Amino acid sequence: MNETSRRILDQFQVRKTKKQKEEFRKYIIHKLNQYGYCPTVQNKGINNNIIIGNIEKAKIFFTAHYDTQAVLPFPNLIVPNNLFGLILSQLAIIICVLILIFLMNIVLIQLLIWTDLFNGFELNIASSISWIIIMMWMLFGKANKHTANDNTSGVITIIESAIKLPEDLRDDVCFVLFDNEELGLLGSAAFVKEYKESIKNKLIINFDCVSDGNEIFFFPTKQIKNDQSKHESIINAFTSTNYINIHINKGFGFYPSDNFNFKYAYGVCSLKKGLFYYLDRIHTSKDIIFNEENIELLSDGVCKLVKTIHTSR
Repeated sequence: MNETSRRILDQFQVRKTKKQKEEFRKYIIHKLNQYGYCPTVQNKGINNNIIIGNIEKAKIFFTAHYDTQAVLPFPNLIVPNNLFGLILSQLAIIICVLILIFLMNIVLIQLLIWTDLFNGFELNIASSISWIIIMMWMLFGKANKHTANDNTSGVITIIESAIKLPEDLRDDVCFVLFDNEELGLLGSAAFVKEYKESIKNKLIINFDCVSDGNEIFFFPTKQIKNDQSKHESIINAFTSTNYINIHINKGFGFYPSDNFNFKYAYGVCSLKKGLFYYLDRIHTSKDIIFNEENIELLSDGVCKLVKTIHTSR
């Protein structure tokens, strides 16, 4: 892993406040200038997407989000390719949220009792306040200081790919780092809105949480789920090793990331294998697993895929 990526992992894992994001963007732009790129920033409202490459010329886009989520007392458990497992994982998260609301209700009601303001009708008010506080915390709370997997891994995959890519192939690709994925895919939505015609019918590959787990899945959107030629090009470029397995998800799949905003896209993540394939630790202080072998495989695969596209023109 190059020095630029190493510094991102060591010093730029927190990218939540306006100042933190601005410092990160300045660092990325400065470093990529040294490698012959001229990154720009698409500023749309609260969104500041980093664009690395020529949108008009590019035949394929590789993306990741760079914003940081709020730290939570429980992991955002995701089971993306099994409907039953997905339902169970989301129920577990809902139960955790309800427990937090219940505990907060107890605290609020106790405060009302101590101040002689509780008369029985405040229970619904306390519940509403607790719910609002929990939801606001999940969106705007204190930043998680540990984001090795979500999504420093995706950011570094993009940076490593851009640096490795030979200069004669760079016109064929555009790399984009999206802002505000954690607030509801806002950055990628702003990107699509402005560049809708330029990206029409072009393939998007989005990396989100790719360093914790040795089962790497490509989740295709509905429009390319049965496109065998695209699946084959992915398998040929991103080849499995003795330790890391590459999968194209052809059955049920629900991976919630910026790939949702594009018609022709793959969402890429690394999972662990248990009763179901699953993703855990993210949004907590335990998000510290960074498998460099995953990043090397993916960045090498990006270069191979771009070379294939270039030679097939």
